Amino acid sequence: MGIRLVVAAPQPGYASRLALYLKERDPQAEIAAFTQADALELYLQAGRGADLLVVQQSLLHAVREMPPGGAKVVVLTEGATSGEHEGLPAIAQYQSLPRLAAEIRRLIGTASAKPTEGTELWTVYSAGGGAGKTTLALNIARQAAERGYSVMYLNLEALCGIGSLLGGGVPEGREPGGREPDGLSRLLYELSAHPSSAEARIRALGSRRSAVGAGYLEPADHPAELIAMSPERLETLIEALRLHGGFDLIVADPDGGFAGWQQRLLELSGRICWIAADDAQLLRKTESMLREWGDRLPGLFGKSTYVWNKALGDATSDILRLPGGAQWQSLPYIPQWKRVSDIGALLGSGAFAGGVDRLLDALGYAGPAGRSEPPDLSGYAPRPEGRRSGDGELREPVAAGGGGYAWSALG
Repeated sequence: MGIRLVVAAPQPGYASRLALYLKERDPQAEIAAFTQADALELYLQAGRGADLLVVQQSLLHAVREMPPGGAKVVVLTEGATSGEHEGLPAIAQYQSLPRLAAEIRRLIGTASAKPTEGTELWTVYSAGGGAGKTTLALNIARQAAERGYSVMYLNLEALCGIGSLLGGGVPEGREPGGREPDGLSRLLYELSAHPSSAEARIRALGSRRSAVGAGYLEPADHPAELIAMSPERLETLIEALRLHGGFDLIVADPDGGFAGWQQRLLELSGRICWIAADDAQLLRKTESMLREWGDRLPGLFGKSTYVWNKALGDATSDILRLPGGAQWQSLPYIPQWKRVSDIGALLGSGAFAGGVDRLLDALGYAGPAGRSEPPDLSGYAPRPEGRRSGDGELREPVAAGGGGYAWSALG
């Protein structure tokens, strides 16, 4: 049995869309949505019970008149920031669906302490193209940031296809059409030629905004820079990011291969996420890669997690026998991604986000303890004038008179 959650807001579109997204993200949850105070009161009178009530401030009186037993009450407010409303915890109503879901999750009480002190390095690795490596790395970075961690997404591919997700405009100090001043190529040069300048540049990375919601570097200018990367240069880069970036987590997204710098990256990583998909050739390559790296790096499998992407069902043991009897962590197949013209769509699936949520939980990243509110990393500004179609935010204005209907999606 999942959590029992009630969403109450007078806007029918808002209430149903939020409830459906939460249900998609956590299929085990039991969720009810209401748009009228009378319907909400009847639900509470029936004693159906709930773990959390998320109530728009205009319907709060219904909850006051019919206390919800042991349920926790959270208020949706029209303010720009989260905090408190009439002594109750409050969430800003007008923000992205993923951010709303992250704040609700935090308030349910699933947060736990960060597993280790200092900056952790996770590497997402695959034996070939098409596994979903970069999609997983981006979603890990985004969802860890939504949970309140300071995260750095580090693309180490010779050819990168996600530049439009990083930056989203012309940063300060860059001329239109010019190169990115805070890119990987520039930082690698400064680390060798001007270390003090590199330190200042790294300290500023965490404040940069992107659709991912994490710190980032523009990918290398030329493929040759990654092809010619040395283990020593890679280690200098990672240690500088750890020392000066102030990050809780660095998510590295390299090309798969057996170069010296890739071996050093795996050695430095505290967690390696090996990702494969339902493809016979990719599985055989994954098997060969695990065998090769296992021979080179003793202890590798003790810090490895295995992700079965594009799953249409549970991964069975006959797919690929994993080292030490390990089990696959499954991520769902998303049909809408078969043809994607907008790379940003890879961050918009509630079902995939739910799978990444479970992966983060399994790896001990449920959420930092003691944080009353994660930093605002969504990049979205409140828009009380109405929701813009397709932007992934809930921004429907309150309807006059509090009309609407009762809608439910019970487990």
